[in-house]
Amino acid sequence: MNFTLKYIADVCGALSSTADPERIIEGFFTDSRTPDKSKLFLALRGEHVDANKFVPELLKNDCAVMTDSQESLSLSGDYIYVKDVRTALLKLAKHFRETKLLSTEVVGITGSVGKTTTKDMVALALSSGLSVHKTLGNANSQIGLPQTVLATPADVDCAVFELGMSEKGEMERIASVARPRISVITNIGYSHIENLGSREAIRNEKLKIASFSPNGSILVLNGDEPLLREYNYENKKVCFVSYENSENDCYATNISESEQGVCFEAVVYGETVEVALSVRGKHFVINSLFALAVAYHLGLDIRKAAAALNNYESDGKRQYIYQTNGHTVISDCYNASPESMEAALSVLKTAKGRRIAVLGDMLELGNESASLHKRVGEYLNGCADVLVTYGEQAEYIASTARIETYSFKKEEAEKLKQFLNSFVKEGDTVLYKASNGMKLGLLIV
Repeated sequence: MNFTLKYIADVCGALSSTADPERIIEGFFTDSRTPDKSKLFLALRGEHVDANKFVPELLKNDCAVMTDSQESLSLSGDYIYVKDVRTALLKLAKHFRETKLLSTEVVGITGSVGKTTTKDMVALALSSGLSVHKTLGNANSQIGLPQTVLATPADVDCAVFELGMSEKGEMERIASVARPRISVITNIGYSHIENLGSREAIRNEKLKIASFSPNGSILVLNGDEPLLREYNYENKKVCFVSYENSENDCYATNISESEQGVCFEAVVYGETVEVALSVRGKHFVINSLFALAVAYHLGLDIRKAAAALNNYESDGKRQYIYQTNGHTVISDCYNASPESMEAALSVLKTAKGRRIAVLGDMLELGNESASLHKRVGEYLNGCADVLVTYGEQAEYIASTARIETYSFKKEEAEKLKQFLNSFVKEGDTVLYKASNGMKLGLLIV
C-alpha cells in the first residue's frame, strides 16, 4: 500500500515533522545499508546499534525517515519525529487494520514450532478459493508483523499473518494489530523458556493471540498437546487437530512416508480427503491438517484445498533437501528447539545410506538446556548412524547418544568444516540443524 507522509504523521501522532506532506512512500526499510527513497526508514534502537545514528546521512541522500531522536530536530529533510518508533509503527498498522482491512478475513498463526510452515500451508490451501496475502518469510515480530499488515492489499479476501513472541507481553501487543478471527496455535514447546519460565507461561502467552479477536472467533489448536487440550476456553469456539487421534475434529489416517514425500487421508469434521505432499517428514501432516481446518471454517471446498497442498515446497531455510558432491544435504539451520530437532531427525531416519546428524546448540533454553539437549540425544538413536556435535550445549546430545560421535566446540568451526569435507562420502545423507545464532549453515559441505 502507498501512504502519504502526512497520513503517517497524523496517525502516529507525530510530535514534529518536516516531511513533505504529499510525498508518497511505498513501504518501510530498517537496514541503512540498502536505502530506498520510495520507502520510509524506521530508525530503531536495537540492543547493539541505535539506527538513529544513520539518520543524518539518509536525510542527506533524500530518504524519508521516522525517528525518535531529538538530535534529528536540527536536521533538514523529510523526517517524522515520534516519541517511540516501535510504538508509532504498531499504532499505524493498528489504524490500517481497523479501517482499510475491516472486512478482510484474518488468520493468525503462532506456536513454538512450525509457525512459518503452517502459515505457508494455510495460505496455499486458502488460495484454492480466495485471494490471499501472507507474511513473507517469518516477519512475525513487533517490527515485522505491523509491516506485513501495512503491506496487505485492501481488496484481498484473506490475510494470513504469522505472530511470534520471545517475551511476556509481546503477543498481546502484536495481536492488538492483527486481530485474527481464526487463530492457530501449532504447539507449545520450549522455545524462549529462558525468558518465560515455564511451558504453562508459554501457553498463556500464545493464547493471547486471540485477545482482540472479534465475536465468533475460532481457535484451531493442537489436540495432541495436553497443555492446550486441558485448558478451559469458556465460550470460545475451539477446533482440535491431531496427528491421528480420531477423537479430535480433524485428524489423519493411513499415513505413509517415503523419499518422495508423505501421503495420508485427512479427516476434517467427518469428511475424508487424500493429501500427497512432496516433502518428507511426518510433522508436515499436522501442519496440513491445520490448513485444512482453517479452509473448512472459511467455507472452502476441502478437496480443492487438499489438492492445493500437493504443491507445497519448503522455503529453503527449513529442511531444504538437495544433492551436492554425490551426497544428500538436509539443511535446517534457521532455528532449533527440541521439537524441531526431533522433526528433522525423523526426516533423516527415512534416508538411505549412511545417515549423519550434524547438530549444534539450541539457544534460549535457560535452566532446561542440558536436559533438553540430552532428550534430543536419546531421540536420535535409530535416526542416525553418526552424530557430529557443534557447540558446548550440543555436547549434552552426545552424552545420551549411543552411536559413533564426534564433537567440536564453537571456536573450532574451521576444524569442523575440514572434518566434514574428509568424512562425508558419496551416498551419505547429512542433516545440519542448530539455532540460527550458531551459523551452522556456513559450515555445510
